[in-house]
This record gives sequence, C-alpha cells and structure tokens, in this order.
Amino acid sequence: MLKCRLRLPLFAPRLIAPPLFAPPLFALLLLALLLCGQGSAAEAPAVQTAVRAEFIAALRRETLNQPEVPDSPALQHYVIYPYLIAARLGRELQQQPGEAVDSEVDAFLRQHGTEPVAHELRTQWLSSLAERSRWELFLPRATNLTQPALICDRLAGRLATGDTSGLSAEALARWELPQKQPAECDSVFAWLQLHGQLTPERIESRARAALAADNPRFALEVLAQIPAQRAIPLLQWAQLLQNPKTVLQGLAADPASVVESAALRAGFTKLSRTDAASALELLPKLLARPQLTPALRSALQRAAALGAAYGRNPAAIAAFAALPADAIDTDVYEWRVRAALWADDFPIALQWIAQMPPQLSAQPRWRYWRARALLATGDRTAAKSLFDDLAGTRDFYGYLAADRLHRGYSLNAHPSLDDGAVQSALEDIPAIQRAHELFDCGMSDAAMLEWASALTGTDSTLRLQAAHLAAHWGWYAQSIAMLAQLGELDDVRLRYPRPYLAAIDAAARLAQLPPDWILAVMRQESLFRRDALSHAGARGLMQMQPATAAAVAHRWRLPLPGQPTGTVDASVGPGVDVTLGAAYLRELLDKYGGQLGVSLAAYNAGQVPVARWLPGKPLDADIWIENIPYGETRAYVQHIFEHIVAFAWVRNATPERLSALMPPVEPTAYYAQSAQPASVSGRAR
Repeated sequence: MLKCRLRLPLFAPRLIAPPLFAPPLFALLLLALLLCGQGSAAEAPAVQTAVRAEFIAALRRETLNQPEVPDSPALQHYVIYPYLIAARLGRELQQQPGEAVDSEVDAFLRQHGTEPVAHELRTQWLSSLAERSRWELFLPRATNLTQPALICDRLAGRLATGDTSGLSAEALARWELPQKQPAECDSVFAWLQLHGQLTPERIESRARAALAADNPRFALEVLAQIPAQRAIPLLQWAQLLQNPKTVLQGLAADPASVVESAALRAGFTKLSRTDAASALELLPKLLARPQLTPALRSALQRAAALGAAYGRNPAAIAAFAALPADAIDTDVYEWRVRAALWADDFPIALQWIAQMPPQLSAQPRWRYWRARALLATGDRTAAKSLFDDLAGTRDFYGYLAADRLHRGYSLNAHPSLDDGAVQSALEDIPAIQRAHELFDCGMSDAAMLEWASALTGTDSTLRLQAAHLAAHWGWYAQSIAMLAQLGELDDVRLRYPRPYLAAIDAAARLAQLPPDWILAVMRQESLFRRDALSHAGARGLMQMQPATAAAVAHRWRLPLPGQPTGTVDASVGPGVDVTLGAAYLRELLDKYGGQLGVSLAAYNAGQVPVARWLPGKPLDADIWIENIPYGETRAYVQHIFEHIVAFAWVRNATPERLSALMPPVEPTAYYAQSAQPASVSGRAR
C-alpha cells in the first residue's frame, strides 16, 4: 500500500479558513487527502511535493515576518504541520504577547508534551513569561532547564515571589561559575551582595576559577570588587595570561619576586605554545628560582618541550630527553616521537616508541612509525613484517604501509543487511515520518531530534536498518553518523555515498580537480549536509567562511550562495556551494605547488598557521602531516586521504596511491619562489 505522510494534526489552533473558491493547487491537495492510502504511486510525489512547497512557503513567511495566507486542508493534515503552528505561536510571542497567546501556547505544549516540536516553543514561551514577570506561569513550568538565561530567570522569579528557601545556595552555585552570567541573573546576584553573601573570599575564589579556565578578561571584572592589595597576585596571573613573555622576563630577571605557582605555570604554558623559542630561553632562569617545587619544575619542563615540538624547534629533542619521569604522559609519549621524526632522528624515535605503553604503541599510527624507524635504521626484515601486518588495515597508515610493500589497498568491505521489511515498519512510526518530512524540507536539526526520539532505547539491529533507511532517503549525514555510532564500519558503500554528482562534475571541470577529491572534502566537512553551519560560521557542503566564499566568488566571477534561512529549497541545487569550495581548493593547490596535504591543511586551519608549519628543507609528507600541531587538522588531512581511496573503490576504480599524492613537502622559500597567480579568469569563462 502507498505510504502517505499527510496525517491529522493532534493540535491545530487558529486554523485559517480556506478560500471560498479553491485554486487548482488547493483542489489537488484536497483530492490527495481523499485518496491518501489508496491512490497510485504516481500521484503521491506530486501531492507530497505540493504540500511540502506550501509548508516551506508558509514557514518562510513566518521567518520573514510576512502576512499569513489561508492554509489548505492538505497542509492542515500535513505530518509536520505542528511545526508551522509552533512557528506562528513563536512569532506572536515576539510581536503581541498576552494572555490569549499564553493560553494557545500552553494548550499546544500540553498537547505535544515532550515531542521535539515543543522544545523551541517552550524556550520561547518561558523567556517571554520571564520578560513579562508572569512568574505564576513561568515557575511551575521552569523545570529541567539547560539554558543559562532561563536558569537565571528561574532564580530571579523565585526572588521576586519571595521563595527564598535555599535560594542563596543555588544562586551562589551559579555566581561561582568561571564565566560571565546572563543579565537575567543580575537581580539575584545583587540580592546576594545585599545580604553579605559575596564575601572577598568568594570573589577571590571566583576570580581564581576564571583564571584557571584561561578567562583573564572576566577575572579582571571580578577582581575589581575586592581590595586592590588582595587582588595583586591575581592581577599578576591575569597579566601572565595576557602578556606572558613580558611578565616572565621580569620574573626571570628578579628571582626573588613573588608569583603564585599556578600563575607561573599558566603563563609559561601559554608562552611555550605561542613562542617556543622564548620559552626555552627563559626556562633555565625560571627553574633557578628559589622554592620552586619539584612538581612545578616538571610542569615547566614539560610545557617547554611540548611547545618546542609544536613549533618544530630543533631543541625539542634535548628538551624531551631532559624531562623527569613524572612529566611523561600521553602527549609527551607522542610528541617526542613526532619531534624525532621531524629531526630525522630515527634511532631516538625508535627508542621512544619502544617506551610507549602497550595500548598506545599498538595503535596503527605508532606501528607504522616503528616500521618506518626500523627501515631507516637498517632492519628491513622487522620493518617488512610490521608493514605486512598493517597493509590490510583500512586507514591512512594501512594504505601507507601497503605503498611501502607495493600492494593493493584492502578496504575489508562487507555489506550489511538491507532489510526492507524492517525499514517499512520503521516508516510507520510517527516520529520517523516527521523526521523524513522535516529532512525533505531542509530542517535537518529538527529532523535529528525526531529521529533520536524515535530510536532512543532501540537495539543495534533496528538502528542499523534505520541507517539504511536514512541513506535511502538521501539523508547521508544521519546514515553515516549512525553507522559510526554502531561501529558498523565495514559497509564501505553505505558509508561512502556519491550525491550531487552533476554539481561535483561541473566544479571538477572548472577547478581542474578529480571529483573524488571534492567528494572527500565534502564528506569530511559536512557529511553532505547542505545546511551545515559550524560554530565558527562556516557554511554549506564545503564549509566555507562567508568572507572566504565572497573573495573566491569575486576572483572566479561566480555567484555567492544564498544565506541560510533554516530550510533548504530542494529546487535550488548545490552547484554554487560546491563550485566555490572546489575553486578555493584549486587556489590552495596552485599556491602550494600542487601539494594536496598542505592544501588540505590550509583549507581546514587557514593559510597563516600553515605558513608557520612548512619545513626549512624538503621533508617526507607523512612526517610533515604527523607533525601538524592541530590535532583536528592532522586528522582532517589523514581522513580526506582515506576518503579519496574509498570513493575510488566504490566506483570500482583503482585508487590512486597515497605515495603519489604525497610527494615531499617543500620549504617555505620554494612556495614563495614558485607560486604563480592562479589563472582563474580562464577557468571562469
């Protein structure tokens, strides 16, 4: 039987009367309601597309604050119609809050309970009630709060209504957090001050917590509330975080000067990360300070050694060698090997790998580098044995090991069961139906909440079929994420879909890139989510910053992508987004002499840090990648190489060897001399 995602809404307040004379679209939708469940499969897509378009248009009107138009009966029976009602109620809360709207919102929330559709509206309503001091409605409903502003509202509401039993302890717990709290907490914090609760000891403790959290600006705000003499050591701590080199130079020149241990450690750690050479220069003088505890000595030595390794300073080897045993942890185990590799000191790299804990040295990363070190020190037999063990591994290091042995790549691919009957049963679950339609409307965040509510507590067998179902919908981000959660990594074809091929092929021709490279970047950046938006503001399939996208569009004479609106119009293809990302990668490749690994690092971390990371002489690409200081960027580059292999495999092509994609990384001077302006005008025609 034909499945139909037009459903009777559980709640539909303020339904707008349909027009007296139904237009053709309205008639079509009304007919769809009558035929739902018994019509032909051919009729369903047109009906579903029409009601979806009406929903998206209505939701966009709410977003743009435009007048409403009458809802057709089909829209009123649409499975996600409550989301439109919630948006309208949210708009009324903003524009004309009052008792009538409060009653409607309350009724909606009661009807939909804990369903995802109620989450955002509940937050909006609570905020509105607090703003209007409707504490009699707010307080009984202000439970299980997570938003700081609402938590502060609840404290303020209790104070305003005289409910102060236990309020002092709860308010102090919020006040003591090491970051600035929302303005909604001001009244209750003033009450604490009035009642003598904010003692100098507590204020000092709060400032210390802020400094320990590397938040000196807020700490300085807090310290303004205590006597200047008492604040002196903490002001010094803040200065060490804000200007570590200058303050540390002063401390090194005056060994008798007083400084707190935590402050000295924090300031020196920051300097070692930003200016490793200066930290190494100051270290001996700081270690000579009297009354330095053994623990602090070890901490300073560790920070200096790690900073030197992050900065690829030649002194890192000696700094690591001088570390006491109590300063050696996982970071030190790993970074001292990386420093030895950068210095081309394979004997010491081999020695330090041998000293790793077994659970660390057994990782493919360090097995590969042990094999590389053995090979470099002349033990070809042992190296070959290790490469042989790794060569069947489906990851970056396994492929590199296979290259060393001149073997083909083994992806160990095993398809998982694709059970249509189970998936059909899943599609009968209302929350799954809502998730599907929300996804089709471009509302991925809401879809994920519905999806999670439907599958919470289900077993792995059912969740695997849900991953297949999501892939059948084209919801690749959800499918891939669920496979990762299940540890179901051997179904390579399911994990590596190839959507948007027309847009990718066009972008590949324009930017002169292999399509697999674009797919690999897209998968790593967004998991194929067109509405992806990062915390840093990067957007779309290729996750470009708006300023970068605008600059690339100008240079290549391309249009800019549309701004996010909360939905994605399915009628608008992803071409511009993909093309801009491909064009930017082309520019980076041109700048860095065709070096894919370096270009990918610049795509992820930016060109400024990459300029610092380039070697002074040609360096093996695997060593260069291993020494990328940003763990996220290092993993990003390695994963994209893995993706390039996988995308070739799923289209039944022989993957390009990583050894061919990773020639030695050239020094900074080489790129400065060889870089030529990208001839984008020719490509853009």
